[in-house]
Amino acid sequence: MVITSRDNPNVKRIAKLTKRSEAKKEGVICLEGTRLCEEALSSGRKAREVIVTEDKISWAREFTPEIEPLVLSKDVFAKISQTVNPQGVAMIINEPGISADIPRKGDGKDIYVVLENTQDPGNLGTIIRMADAFGLTAVIVSPTTCDPYNDKVIRATMGSVWHIPVVRKTMDECFSFFESAKIETIATHLKGNELGSGDLKLPCAYFIGNEGDGLTDETAKKCTKLVKIPMKGKAESLNAAVAASVIGYELSKLL
Repeated sequence: MVITSRDNPNVKRIAKLTKRSEAKKEGVICLEGTRLCEEALSSGRKAREVIVTEDKISWAREFTPEIEPLVLSKDVFAKISQTVNPQGVAMIINEPGISADIPRKGDGKDIYVVLENTQDPGNLGTIIRMADAFGLTAVIVSPTTCDPYNDKVIRATMGSVWHIPVVRKTMDECFSFFESAKIETIATHLKGNELGSGDLKLPCAYFIGNEGDGLTDETAKKCTKLVKIPMKGKAESLNAAVAASVIGYELSKLL
């Protein structure tokens, strides 16, 4: 049966879950789009509910054959859609949760990127994608960093959010762990040595600060090493995601 009324109780319920604040209360994530849904499924995530338009029933039968999809007309699907041009595929999954433990590879080649008060979802998503691409061990976010399962973050990761651990820790908890594990800590700082000067070593963790204010002085002072990205142009600074990617790439050469 195809649901054609926007007042249908199931439509209202799904529309409510597209709001991140409501989805968090239920411990779920609402995904939309074939690629995002397929990436989640291929990483082992299980769908709780599948919502499709009539022309996408074949997609549901192929990717989630164990679940009877909720079929909506295109007009009604537009009510729950968060995109300009809906693809007619959406899915509700259990929220993976943010890891409480910092993982270790055990080979002495761990690389962590630690985000202090990163606010822009696009930056966070891009950094998670970068960390996945360059083989970093985990992305660690401070309590004041934006929600890693925000819709905009998930879209910016292009599926990488399912492939790399995301851990939430305070800065004190991070330094306590890194000190006990003998992991070098690196801060991006104007007074640091230029990146590429040959003094980088693993295992290490590097810290990226808030988009407008950078790292707090307290965090920068606690790091064992300061580095800066050499810039030959007139720009005073780099976007947080770009800076994280440049450093991540340099460190990945040591893997």
